[in-house]
Amino acid sequence: MSSTNYLIIGGGGHAAALAEILIKQNKKIIGVVTPKITAGEVIFDCVEHYLNDDDVLNFNTKDIKLVNGIGSMPYKSLREIVFNRFKKLGYVFATVVSDSALVSDYSVLADGVQVMNNAVINIGSRVGENSIINTSVSVDHDCSIGEHTHLAPGTTLSGQVIIENNVHVATGANVINNITIGHNTIIGVGANITKSVPPNSIVYGARSVIKGLGITHDN
Repeated sequence: MSSTNYLIIGGGGHAAALAEILIKQNKKIIGVVTPKITAGEVIFDCVEHYLNDDDVLNFNTKDIKLVNGIGSMPYKSLREIVFNRFKKLGYVFATVVSDSALVSDYSVLADGVQVMNNAVINIGSRVGENSIINTSVSVDHDCSIGEHTHLAPGTTLSGQVIIENNVHVATGANVINNITIGHNTIIGVGANITKSVPPNSIVYGARSVIKGLGITHDN
């Protein structure tokens, strides 16, 4: 059993998936912080339930690691707000990596990164803080993924892709090598990205229609 105590913030499906990873790794979960548990009751019924984010402040920063179980949705900033709030107060967010994930020893994961079941991160890749590499994502060599970014299940990045901060790449999207995706961009479900994408864009469809910054065109 790990000597570190883990406190999970969030009570939905993402939080439950993280809790299961920690339990399989014999990590000690001392509580869940959420107004309402909406998933994973079989796990969370066995730990202390705290109703308010301010309850975190009752724990010494040196005694726990926080786990950000708030899911990431496009243009929803709650996950980032919670991360930044408690980081500024001196709390540390755990980097969680599933045992079924394959993460190169020559990759870099920042604080609070979460690598979920069956994900792959290859040599030379870097992932910024508070980002989610979700189930069965494939990140090939020398990719750079920014902060507060979510690669949803089944996303595939070829080599040397750059993804800036606050990007949401939806389920099943594919990005070819040497592409840059600008900050605050949403890549839609199943999109095939063959050219770089400017910041603040919305990209959707197999032909990668881009909307944003007053531009609409087919790639």
